[in-house]
Amino acid sequence: MSKKKDLRVIKTERAIYSALIELLKKKDLEKITVSELSEKAEINKATFYLHYSDIYSLYQEALAHHIKEIISELGLLEKFKNDSREFSRCLINEFFNPESLANDPFFKNTSQTYNRTLSFHICNAFTEQVISSELLPNTRENLLKMEFFFTGIAFLRQNHTAEDNELLTHILANTIRDLFGSDGKR
Repeated sequence: MSKKKDLRVIKTERAIYSALIELLKKKDLEKITVSELSEKAEINKATFYLHYSDIYSLYQEALAHHIKEIISELGLLEKFKNDSREFSRCLINEFFNPESLANDPFFKNTSQTYNRTLSFHICNAFTEQVISSELLPNTRENLLKMEFFFTGIAFLRQNHTAEDNELLTHILANTIRDLFGSDGKR
């Protein structure tokens, strides 16, 4: 039986997360202080440190949470399940597209230094959803395949321009078929 989180803890973490997003919209991460964030979240610094070791650990946790939200909003799990080509198109044109995320405080150019773990968070969030929904069995092989797939996408997207989007979509859809045994439509 899982232990439920105390409502006060949930509210405090939500306030901290909201304060971080508000501040990221206005300034770079390295310019945000714990004092400033605590004031914005209406908590004291000691409370902040009960939950996070520093601003950067908060940022990494918030980034992981944010990626899960994006995966859900884009319906990526359903696309992965039903249409590998549409899933691949969505990854290339929306999820890994710098222009579509330009107004997102987590994906500003100044945040890129702290987003080196982006493919890790994307892979973990998506893999967690795929495994929990039982689209793929929870095997070491499938976990490694997912890691390989998302790391590859992140690298390709970073190193190729929009003129390669259609080709990348085609390659990714075929890779899904080859890695996970789909014929392109599920």
